[in-house]
Amino acid sequence: MNQPWVYIVLIGLIIIVYAKIMPRTNGSKELQGPTIGEIEETMEHFAAELEEQNEALIRQLAETTREYDAQSAKLASKIDMLEKQSVHTGQEIARLSLANEELQKKLERITEWQQSVLQNAAAFPQPSGEAAAAVEEPQASQGMNIKKRYSELFSMYDQGKSSDYIAKKMGMNKGEVSLIIQLAKQEEQLNVQK
Repeated sequence: MNQPWVYIVLIGLIIIVYAKIMPRTNGSKELQGPTIGEIEETMEHFAAELEEQNEALIRQLAETTREYDAQSAKLASKIDMLEKQSVHTGQEIARLSLANEELQKKLERITEWQQSVLQNAAAFPQPSGEAAAAVEEPQASQGMNIKKRYSELFSMYDQGKSSDYIAKKMGMNKGEVSLIIQLAKQEEQLNVQK
């Protein structure tokens, strides 16, 4: 490397490389300037859109939360109402069960009484002629007394109305209505047998 032409060639190469690098550096700065500005503008636009979407999402979430709270409150009130109705219905069922048991006992006593009356009546000799007619006539009118006394009940029963419906209309218990109907049927059977 003692020769001067090598130095000249090396200096020439360095100048050429430097000349090639310099325009690229200046050009790349010019290209980077608008590109960075565009990137910043795009990023700002993207951030603004994200912020708008976040606000919309927050509003929607708040609205959903309000709707959920309202629905929860409605459901809680319905549950409370149903629980109260359940308790009331349970009490009503217990009351009706007791009333039904009482009516069943009354019906059993009346049936026993009727059977004892029939047995006692069978023990007595049957009257003949006019006396028999006089005895049968009051019994027939007694059978009609229940139907006359509860004529409205029997008119609804003859129309095919249910015991529940008749009980509601008459202001009676269902067991009471059933008892009256059964007594009337038993009286009719007794009248038919005689």
